[in-house]
Amino acid sequence: MLFSSENSSLVVTLVYHYDHLVNYVRHHFGDRHFAQDVVHDVCLELIERPPQQAVHTPLAFLHRLLKHRAIDRCRSQQVLQRHLGEMQATAATFSTHDGAHILHFKQKLVALISVIEQLPPRQRQVFLLHRLHQMTQQEIADELAISRNMVTQHFARAMATIQRSWDIHL
Repeated sequence: MLFSSENSSLVVTLVYHYDHLVNYVRHHFGDRHFAQDVVHDVCLELIERPPQQAVHTPLAFLHRLLKHRAIDRCRSQQVLQRHLGEMQATAATFSTHDGAHILHFKQKLVALISVIEQLPPRQRQVFLLHRLHQMTQQEIADELAISRNMVTQHFARAMATIQRSWDIHL
């Protein structure tokens, strides 16, 4: 069942309080586009996986869910940025290191490429368009003829997969 009465009530609350919820996330995390992406993620989550227990205070529940989702996204982005920074720092020192360092860098690069190649096709495509080609989520949505929400979902799933796989390779 896609919509239960409980789930439908939460989605209606989210839609009715959309601006308030976006501002709530923006207030805590500072970026309106980030806040909109988090609210869209939570909406999709509620549709795909509704809560198993009754929610007595829907707005408070949504606040908590949004804050946790935003924290998860921030952490995921920080981990990726840290890894990319390490890779850039390593690449910048090629000329000063011996062959062992170059080999280590190449192995890490091969591992990262392997992880990206193993992503499902749409996730890989969205990830590469966003990270390599610096396209915005809206530009990707227009290019692939999918919704911006789907771009967000594909990118978030790709990042989560890359992070999990990268932790195994280290």
